[in-house]
Amino acid sequence: MPKKMRARQFISTKITYLLNHLLCLKSICSIFAKISAFDLQTISDTNNNCYSMKKTIFISLVFLLLSSSVVKGQAALLVLIFGEKAATENFHFSLKLGVNYSIIHGYEEGKNASSFNFGLVNNIRLTDRLTLTPEFIPLAPRQIKDVPVITTGNPDLDDLLVEVESADRKLSYIDIPVLLKVKLSERFSISAGPQISFLTGASDTYKSIPIEDVRLTTEVDIKSALNSIDIGATIDLMYILVPPKGGKGINLFLRYNKGFMDLSKATESGKQTYSMIQMGATFPFVQK
Repeated sequence: MPKKMRARQFISTKITYLLNHLLCLKSICSIFAKISAFDLQTISDTNNNCYSMKKTIFISLVFLLLSSSVVKGQAALLVLIFGEKAATENFHFSLKLGVNYSIIHGYEEGKNASSFNFGLVNNIRLTDRLTLTPEFIPLAPRQIKDVPVITTGNPDLDDLLVEVESADRKLSYIDIPVLLKVKLSERFSISAGPQISFLTGASDTYKSIPIEDVRLTTEVDIKSALNSIDIGATIDLMYILVPPKGGKGINLFLRYNKGFMDLSKATESGKQTYSMIQMGATFPFVQK
């Protein structure tokens, strides 16, 4: 076979391989984007008609992401894009997923809420004990539920809802923490560092007082009323459950985030900040 034909065949094979894995990664991201709209309290509510469907999707997704074929496939994708040097102990990526428990401070009443987080971690080894880990987390919502309100602030909506009972607030952010990880032992490590967060969306969902078992709800976009950037700090404890080898590996993490800036632009409402507990797993892409 002529060299030019072999070269074309090689390039075609690589492009097809890359597109297949990109589609796989896109599907995973799409599923997480949809699941991030669910809250865990709804999943645990056995009176909800969607309970079985949501629980099935959640369990299936976790099983899918834990499967070695998917994790190994994403590792191969990163190696194909960045080269083999992007999948070594000194420099590699990790896929991260977990659960948030967020607290928005500044409300006298309201229930804290749970949600999902998903992102990508870059691991840059500095020494035998120190690793720099910048992260990109596109799914990291903060929520508070059942905040008592009297009015939506819109007379037309107030007339439609008759009497407003409470509201749920959801804030969507892209988080970018830059952490320094210190190895404590062969299995344990601790990380800490600053985090910058960019607001991508925000909404209040108002709920009326039920009348004859009928409750009306409406969603209002409040992004313009909030500050677009938040600065905070993060501390993280990690345990290596399965050491990385051949594109496989599982790390468990427990994390605490604290935001320092006022979330709201309105000064008369008092300062509103957030804190968040996260737990979950990361899947390092290391080829050995």
